[in-house]
Formats: sequence, C-alpha cells, structure tokens
Amino acid sequence: MIFFALLIGAVAIVPGASNFVLLFLYVGIHDSWFPETISWDAKNAWLKCPGAIAHPRQWPPAPDQACSAMELCLAEGALSDAEIESLNRQIRMTPRCEKPE
Repeated sequence: MIFFALLIGAVAIVPGASNFVLLFLYVGIHDSWFPETISWDAKNAWLKCPGAIAHPRQWPPAPDQACSAMELCLAEGALSDAEIESLNRQIRMTPRCEKPE
C-alpha cells in the first residue's frame, strides 16, 4: 500500500516520472498476462512455467533446451504440488533429460 502511495506521489511531483511508472506497469502487466511473449532465456521466464506445464507444446522444441526450461521451472517456478508432479512426468519423458528424484 505504501509503495503505491509513493508511486502516485512520484508521478505527481517528479516531472517525467509518469512515463517511467507507465512503462513499469506496462511491462509488469503485459508479462503477467501474456507470458507466451517472454523468451525462455529471459530473467522472468519462470512466468511461462504454468502454461508450459499445462500445454507441453510450449516447451522449447529441442530436448536439451526443453530440459533446461523444465529445470528452471522446478527451481524458480513457485509451482503447486500438482504442477510439480506433472512437470516431473514431463521431465521423465524428455530425451536426455536427467530424471528428477
């Protein structure tokens, strides 16, 4: 709550701050609502994990890249128990991907 108050105050007081705030909000909202537009190499690629787990065609096409993306999701994805179980099955079915323990 305090963050938003400071943000509104900065927009009202600092010239040009509104452009920064709008960009910040656009990027945050856009990436959250449209994770398919994010590259698997991006720092926020973990946003793609739930969609890729639910729809395996969203994983990168090459097995080694898919495996790397799946490992990223296990490490960073903040997944539910059902998503983790599904992801572990997908890892086991991916060629040359190290099996989860």
